[in-house]
Amino acid sequence: MDQATLEAALIELVEGPNYRPVKPKVLAERLKLPKDRLHDVKKTVKQLVKRGKLAYGSNHLVKPVQASAPRHAAAESGAASGRHVTGTYRRASGGFGFVRPSNTPPEADRDQDVYIPRDSALDAASGDLVMVRLATKRGFRGLRQGEVVEIIERETHQFVGTYFESAGTGFVQIDGTVFAQPISVGDPGAKNAHRDDKVVIEMVRFPSHLSDGEGVIVEVLGPRGEPGVDTLSIIREYGLPDEFPEDVLESARAQADRFSETVTEDRADFTGETTVTIDPVDARDFDDAISLTRLENGHWRLGVHIADVSHFVPVGSPLDREARQRATSVYLPDRVLPMLPEVISNSLASLQPGRVRYTKTVVIEMTADGAHVATDVYSAAIHSDRRFTYEEVDEFLADRDAWKKTLAADVHRLLGDMYELAMILRRRRFADGALELTLGEVKVDLDDDGRVAGAHLVEQTESHQIIEEFMLAANEAVARRLE
Repeated sequence: MDQATLEAALIELVEGPNYRPVKPKVLAERLKLPKDRLHDVKKTVKQLVKRGKLAYGSNHLVKPVQASAPRHAAAESGAASGRHVTGTYRRASGGFGFVRPSNTPPEADRDQDVYIPRDSALDAASGDLVMVRLATKRGFRGLRQGEVVEIIERETHQFVGTYFESAGTGFVQIDGTVFAQPISVGDPGAKNAHRDDKVVIEMVRFPSHLSDGEGVIVEVLGPRGEPGVDTLSIIREYGLPDEFPEDVLESARAQADRFSETVTEDRADFTGETTVTIDPVDARDFDDAISLTRLENGHWRLGVHIADVSHFVPVGSPLDREARQRATSVYLPDRVLPMLPEVISNSLASLQPGRVRYTKTVVIEMTADGAHVATDVYSAAIHSDRRFTYEEVDEFLADRDAWKKTLAADVHRLLGDMYELAMILRRRRFADGALELTLGEVKVDLDDDGRVAGAHLVEQTESHQIIEEFMLAANEAVARRLE
């Protein structure tokens, strides 16, 4: 679908007689566009709004310039007079719920919410955008009370739960407290579901206080409690993308084909400097590295090298669109859902030892006692000499002589210098009034089968402090440059 066709289709859809305001994502779904076109839809909607062809309503919902549906017009009239509010519905375990109006500031207290009795919610589910008609009386704990008169947009139609059977009928108990009663499912045999399987259902009819819900199983995740099934359930429950579209993978492969470690383009060449990475033992990618040199005048020259991911993500490319949609990598106990395909996140943009990699590099000159002198920022190329874990660096600091046989002399010297400068910077920070907040981090332990075997507290040792101090120094240096 070209740009002109997309614009015409959007206008026709939004100006249709039965249209109700929805977000661009829903418009893309109704036009049956692939996920990688969502960015195009958002951009086109924004352009049409600027040209006066479409308009944004509450909560950034897309609406026609002149609302044509009588029911919607009446609701807007009610909202304007204070009789209606639009907001997000949240169901409580007792069956009643609350609506937080869309224009409520994030920091506002809960007394801005509207109480919705159990029999006044229609078939709204938690997260749905709804229109509420306010009552004249106050409700639960003195809150405003109302009833849901319209469900503007469903947060989702798919839910994760556990399949079971009763009296020959299949049901799914949805995870969490979104629905109190199980949802009946037709023809569970179509997906070969068995008792206690974790499944994904598509809701056909949402439950209300008057009727039960009905759905259909669209995916069987596996037996409850089996390794990996719980993680997959979380991925499906939150709609996390665990696969990349083919055009995104092709774009990543093309970047890999074009990349050459022997071509550093017009980048600053730091490949001759001794450089190391320090990361957790279970790190899947290495995105920062450190180099450090003592200058003849007694000053330090610290290099903080951050993987230059942007080099491999051309603006407007499938990779760019996918990264925008994902926004971040998601780290789960037994896997990572990367923002970019692994060929980039775990290879081209990972500062692996013994490989030439592209970076954004901050070089900071400091006096012997850690005072800032100058900062330079480069698009650079580096060559990491060694990958260390935090535990290895702690062992080195505890007995440096024991590591002389296993480390090259320049790497051994670098670790010692890094510790010395980091402690100088740390003392300066605390002398300037910095506070140390040792909150701790708990990590889940998995056995060989992927089952939870326990948990442990991650200690913030001196090796962590080295990286912490250098990252803070780089942040401060860049902030000075941006002033």
